Amino acid sequence: MSAADVAGWRRTSPLAAVFYLGRIYQAIAKNAVQSLAPLAAFVVAFRGDRLTAAIVAVSLLVVATLVHAFLRYWFFRFRVTPDSLLIRDGVFRKRQLDIRFERVQAINTTQNLVYRLFRLVTVNVDTAGAAGQEGHLPAVRHAVAEELRERIRGAPRQAVADEEAGVTRAPAETLLRLPLGEVVRIGLSSGRVFLALILVGPLLDWFGDRLGDIAEEEAVLELFGGAPPPPGTALLLTLAVVFAILLLLVLASIVGSVLRWYGYELYAEGDALRSHAGLLTRHEQSVQRVKVQCLHVIQNAVLRLFHRYRLRMRQAGGGLPGRASRFDVPIAGPDLPPRVAEFLFGDELGEAPLAPGSARFVPIPRYYVRSRTVLLGFWPAVLGCIALAPAAGLGALLALGWVPAVAGIAWLRHRRFGLVVTRDAMAFRKGFIGSRIVVWLHRKVQSVVIAQSPFQRRRGLATLRIHLAGEAVVVPFIDYAGAARLRDYVLYRVETSERAWH
Repeated sequence: MSAADVAGWRRTSPLAAVFYLGRIYQAIAKNAVQSLAPLAAFVVAFRGDRLTAAIVAVSLLVVATLVHAFLRYWFFRFRVTPDSLLIRDGVFRKRQLDIRFERVQAINTTQNLVYRLFRLVTVNVDTAGAAGQEGHLPAVRHAVAEELRERIRGAPRQAVADEEAGVTRAPAETLLRLPLGEVVRIGLSSGRVFLALILVGPLLDWFGDRLGDIAEEEAVLELFGGAPPPPGTALLLTLAVVFAILLLLVLASIVGSVLRWYGYELYAEGDALRSHAGLLTRHEQSVQRVKVQCLHVIQNAVLRLFHRYRLRMRQAGGGLPGRASRFDVPIAGPDLPPRVAEFLFGDELGEAPLAPGSARFVPIPRYYVRSRTVLLGFWPAVLGCIALAPAAGLGALLALGWVPAVAGIAWLRHRRFGLVVTRDAMAFRKGFIGSRIVVWLHRKVQSVVIAQSPFQRRRGLATLRIHLAGEAVVVPFIDYAGAARLRDYVLYRVETSERAWH
């Protein structure tokens, strides 16, 4: 950028209207009832052919959105100063954003097919204290994103310091490249497949109610020469439908994975991790290692079969649960988690384990199983028996089957819980069928809270809540005296650390 560019307000490309058009239609899709109600009312009130009314309504909608998208582009300006990014936008309601570089967590970019033809990108600015991405620069050159990244990292000042000290910065190091087979594994290991299968449950119920009618239809009878179908035909039809739906869901998950993660590359450049991927729309993300609060090493049941992991790095967010910024590595072999952890935390990590099967994890007391079984299993089952007894009689006793189910789940969760404390770091393992390990440094901790329920108080136990910037880690049912010592030690390490928490 020239000095003149930095000093003045700048426009984006007219193709920014494509970005705004997409956001308008996304908002319409999210609020379909409120957004489309006026058009529906117009079609109903129109005196004449309904098809003509629908065509007119859709035409008005398209023209209105095109005009609005163009006006959003026309009134958009941005300016880069030495210490902040200024954004002015709004058609009728004007606003100006002043995004200080010290608040920026990451500069990410996306590039759809249209932008790719003209070598443009959309820059998304992630900031600490915001619930989501605070600023957008649509349809700008990739050099703008690079300039912003350099300003956030203080690259010009660092380059001068390195030159004066005679230091040569290492080139970018490629940590991971995903071939197509790994991208397919991402789709196969996605939990969305099973969630979607649950959502289509009502459809399967309706189909089950129709099985008798379907089995007696003429086309089915012809397959058996006019004779009644053999026993079990309805069951086979049900299994076939379930298998077909599951297969379609898996294929949809694989297609979505290929669209999002095709050509994925992860590399370390200076003090940041960067990745880019995408078949149609290219996504480029980055995260500074000093901004990372904790590292998640995730392994669900399918990833366990593949001997793979998923990595997630949390950054400081706005303090809202689930709203912290994150940087994901969708799939990785056993050798990548230690490399990423070393890059993020260096020698401070110590011997904190990253493998779910590590014997170094200290389990929590078994009182956890008893507590969950009594509180969530026994008493709900008793209340269920009492409520169902007038109508079901002795059949109400079947509600007691809830107790062993809860006990089994609590036992499986108890097996996953484990804690490791080193001089400068901590690792906590949890899970049900799969496992999740969370690793963080003591100096990243914002606060430590000890809580006790009446049951825990009688047993000398407690729940430890460790609050990081953007996430809270809950360690249940540990010894109260040990929890107090751990709290005091962590706070001591925070107070005596010479490094910043962020």
